[in-house]
Amino acid sequence: HYYITNNLRKLMIDPRVHNLGKGIHKDIQYPGKGELPKYQKDTKALFHFRTYINDKERKLIDDSREWDEPFELLFGHSFQLEAWENGIKSMRPGERSMIYCIPEKCLGYTKLSKTLRDMHKKKKDKDAVVTKSCCGNQSTGYCDLDKLQGQSLVFEFDLLSVEQPGEYTKQIWTMSSDEKRYLVIELKEKGNQEFKEKNYDVAEENYAKAIGTLDQLALKEQPNSEEWNIIEDMKVPLLLNYSQVMICKKEYATAVTHLNTILKREPKNKKGLYRRATAHGGCWNIEEARNDWNALAEADPSQQSLVTRRLQELDNRIKQKESEDRQKLKGMF
Repeated sequence: HYYITNNLRKLMIDPRVHNLGKGIHKDIQYPGKGELPKYQKDTKALFHFRTYINDKERKLIDDSREWDEPFELLFGHSFQLEAWENGIKSMRPGERSMIYCIPEKCLGYTKLSKTLRDMHKKKKDKDAVVTKSCCGNQSTGYCDLDKLQGQSLVFEFDLLSVEQPGEYTKQIWTMSSDEKRYLVIELKEKGNQEFKEKNYDVAEENYAKAIGTLDQLALKEQPNSEEWNIIEDMKVPLLLNYSQVMICKKEYATAVTHLNTILKREPKNKKGLYRRATAHGGCWNIEEARNDWNALAEADPSQQSLVTRRLQELDNRIKQKESEDRQKLKGMF
């Protein structure tokens, strides 16, 4: 490996170049400012990176700037790339350095890159699908990544900031179970406040985070155990709130999907029946809407007058649509 060998010679004479372990060394391009931060468990580093093949052509593989957001590395959680942890924890904010790695120290990069690329695709397009690459059944879905096996890589890091534990909001996956429960309550309250102020997008985001947090808690429990059922019950009011946001945004099909989850667990949930009937009406699922309105009247007879009005409104909408359709047909002849 030409550049590895060449830079190992530089290591002996250039004070900018540092050995970070067997097969990993660093070449400082621009020094950072201040003292070297204390990199302890849960220290968070925010940085941009570029990845190159370590040869004379120096082909660019990835550039985090194309993904809109810098990379966040949380120390002390068994990150899969030793070269990245060793490189970053030798840096000061504002520093740019090149980290040169032999192939054995790059083994986790293909998986990491695939994950980051897939996440970026999903952010840009919720329906994005990773296409099969050129290298058969073991493909990552990206031909350039499939060809990285046995390659030496160079990582260019621009360290933007370093935050110590307590200076930032923890990522959900690093939280304890109790911290996650408190977070769910906080997110629900924030969602409710945003909903009252008709900030539906922000309310949706808070409810979705709360539901996702409960999903993580449920993964630790045996399905249908007492604790698992408690967590599933906690999701019901959040799913109800989330579905109401979807109805307000006229995203009726999404609302129906989440209301189906509620009513599978609680078939006579009155708010669930009311909102699913409304959402089915918005989707023009007429029979499904009728069924849910009638189910609501059966579950709560005191709602019969309301149900009668809603069914009449549904019939009026059908008549109006049929009239409009007839007028359109007349205009065609």
